[in-house]
Amino acid sequence: MWLLSILILIPIFFLLGANSLPAPVEKLFDLIAQDDSTPPAQTVALAFLLGVGISSTPLHLFGRYLSTLVHELGHAFSAGLLGGRPQQITISLDRSGLATHLPPENWGRLRATLVSSSGYVAPSIASLAAIRATQIGYPQSWFVYAVATLAIAIIFLVRNFWGLFWTIAAVAASYFAARYLPAEWIAASVPGIAGYLAIEGFRDVRTQQKVVKYSPGSGCDAEAIAHMWSMKPKNTARMHTLSVIAISGFASYLAIKPYYTEITTWLDDFVVTRIKEQIESNS
Repeated sequence: MWLLSILILIPIFFLLGANSLPAPVEKLFDLIAQDDSTPPAQTVALAFLLGVGISSTPLHLFGRYLSTLVHELGHAFSAGLLGGRPQQITISLDRSGLATHLPPENWGRLRATLVSSSGYVAPSIASLAAIRATQIGYPQSWFVYAVATLAIAIIFLVRNFWGLFWTIAAVAASYFAARYLPAEWIAASVPGIAGYLAIEGFRDVRTQQKVVKYSPGSGCDAEAIAHMWSMKPKNTARMHTLSVIAISGFASYLAIKPYYTEITTWLDDFVVTRIKEQIESNS
């Protein structure tokens, strides 16, 4: 699992740290989707905002398990990267999840902390990497990469019925979408998924803060880290929240900034028009 974790995380690390990919990764992405290209800036911005909007409404309940699975994959692959042995992932009907791993004898609290912290930031990191991939011209390749990661999770990690059911359904739906929908739609869906994950990641850390406050002793990630470092769990939960806000906020900035002027102009025109209509209706 160490090598697999490396192969999964390498593209993410490069996307987070630079605006381009190394030649081997570019060649791989070119093989995946030869006609890949960057969607227009307005498409990226509006798709991202649509994903944010969906996650901010009850519609988010239809895809809420995606955030849970990304969270647990963050634990699993970070454990594999740091020398642990990921065992399995379970996802319950109530959206809770659990990733288990076997740590080596010399694990140490630093590596244990990194693995415990990786879950809550994983959706935000996935959101940022998706925006980076889209803006440098590889949205379809990123879509295939993400679906392949879910397929790998089915083979090696997900072990309970509901987790398998949801993940297989997501992979199957993505496969048929990539096969039959226009390439432009697939490219536009990537920033949309990024917007969705950005808000879901924030929702998850807010839930953890409530758990720490109202259900002490639950064994959540913040409590596990706090126990290792003799900290207060609420402070650890706040650190998770600040990290997610920073990463998701940066993803939002990258997605919206190129089309920010047009969006604000449209909003100003919309507000002015509505005010004029209101004045005319009252006169």
